[in-house]
Amino acid sequence: MEFFSVFSFGQQFCGMYINAETLAEAIDIMRKNLIICLGVAAGFYLICLALGGVGLMTMAKRLGKKHVWMGFVPILNTYYAGVLAGEAQFFGQKMKRAGLYAAIAEGGYLVFNTIFCYCVFALLPYKTERDGLNDFTGAEQKEIITDEEAVRAAGLGWMLDGSIWFEIIGYLFELLLIVMLFVVFLSLFRKFYARGPMVMTFLSSILPFRALTLFAVRNNTPVDYNEYMRKKMEEFSRRSPYPPQGGYPPQGGYSPQGGNPPQNEEPFDDFGGGGTQGPQGGPQGESGSGQDNPFSDF
Repeated sequence: MEFFSVFSFGQQFCGMYINAETLAEAIDIMRKNLIICLGVAAGFYLICLALGGVGLMTMAKRLGKKHVWMGFVPILNTYYAGVLAGEAQFFGQKMKRAGLYAAIAEGGYLVFNTIFCYCVFALLPYKTERDGLNDFTGAEQKEIITDEEAVRAAGLGWMLDGSIWFEIIGYLFELLLIVMLFVVFLSLFRKFYARGPMVMTFLSSILPFRALTLFAVRNNTPVDYNEYMRKKMEEFSRRSPYPPQGGYPPQGGYSPQGGNPPQNEEPFDDFGGGGTQGPQGGPQGESGSGQDNPFSDF
């Protein structure tokens, strides 16, 4: 997913800044720009694959899982993330194979986007010029288009007829992939970053940063999210200055009508990460080290 996200972003600029005197020169520049985009996207993806693989491998060892090599293989790493996440929730329904469904969606996304990219490169030699009018000045200008007759004569008409459908189906698989990745990573980060699983899930499923998020939380100790939330609610109730069911405030507290705040208690503890320190170095009930800043390694 990261590969095509970067390639699609770069492809938007491939045909925008072409300074050429002939059509052949313009096509050559377009081809070189596309190759550069492919190289940059491939390099970015290899880095993401390595970082994400290390993150999944470390988390798998903490959970006692086998086959950690799957974290370094495209598509299989998505399935393996679902294995580590365990049972997920989808609109209130339990889903045991969310990782498998996400891997299938990623495979379809990969196939149709690969075909579309192949069509883009294969149709480059059949570009031609067409006279047009500039909408602002009324002056004639040259427009680079695909020569449909030449393409069909070469037996490549299926590319013209199907390229738009390949792109549309690729977008549909991308939408399905985003939904399934959201389900998988929400369950995974509830284990390994219970403090803010929604933020990490957004970075991993909507934006192409899942490798960084997986690498950032790899050393956290997995927790039971429901138990974590229960302890947080208990801690909030203990620290609240108001009695839960009426009556007088707790000793040393203050009433809503006025009075002094409790002694030796910072009024902004909730914003500064205060609280009881657990055995892992974070607030009691939270998941392991590095919770204050999951991206400290970067």
